[in-house]
Parts: sequence; structure tokens; C-alpha cells
Amino acid sequence: MKVEKLDHIHVYCCDPEASVAFYRDHFEGTEVLRDKDDQGQPTIFLALGGQLLYITAFPAGMFPAEPPVAGDGAYTHGFGVAHFGLRVLDVEAAVRELADAGVRVLGGPTHKDTGLVYAYIEAPDGVVVELTQYETTA
Repeated sequence: MKVEKLDHIHVYCCDPEASVAFYRDHFEGTEVLRDKDDQGQPTIFLALGGQLLYITAFPAGMFPAEPPVAGDGAYTHGFGVAHFGLRVLDVEAAVRELADAGVRVLGGPTHKDTGLVYAYIEAPDGVVVELTQYETTA
């Protein structure tokens, strides 16, 4: 089966409006759809770097996991998705900007011999976001 493209990433949160503000204010996310799920909870789609980020409140009885922890070079938490990555032009500048805005930096920036530069930050509700940059030596 051929996949046409990645459709969306779904993120649960305690406060959908705070999460929307985080991705809008720090990463220029643009709201493209607002609806309610089958339980009447708000659901918001943001366009983010050519993809869709789907934000909803935690379902009844589900709560955020423990804070993110390092493991095998990545940061993980108690849900199924370890993290998602956003490619930026300059990881170091992005980390400085986010840290200055009070965003918790979990690790990095790390420079690999392959030209990959990455860092991890914590978004609302313990969601881990990896910032990536691919340096070229041309």
C-alpha cells in the first residue's frame, strides 16, 4: 500500500486553547478547522510546516503521563508517541528564542557528524517536540 503523505499528528492536552497558542505563537501554526469530537470536546486542526496538528482535550479518565525522561538518546513519556519533529532553519537560534520565552529545553542542541542538529523541547502537557536542522557542507 502506498502512503500519499502523512495526514496529521494528534496531540491530547489538558487545555486545547493553551496548546493552540503554544504552536501558533512559537511555530506560526495557523488554525484551519475547529469542531467537536463525538464526546463534544473541542478539536482544533493547525497547519504547521505543511502538515496538520490535531489538538484535542484528554478523553475522560486519561491524564498526562509523568514528565518526559531521557532514554536511548530521545525523550519519551508514557503515551505511544515518543515525540514529533519540526524542521527549522537554525536549531540553536530556535532554542534560544524558545528558552527566552520560558519554554523548557529538554536537551541539545546536539550536532552529529552526519550534519544533523537537533534539540528537544517540552510543549504543553509533556508533549516532546524535536527541533531538527540538516547542515550541508556544499
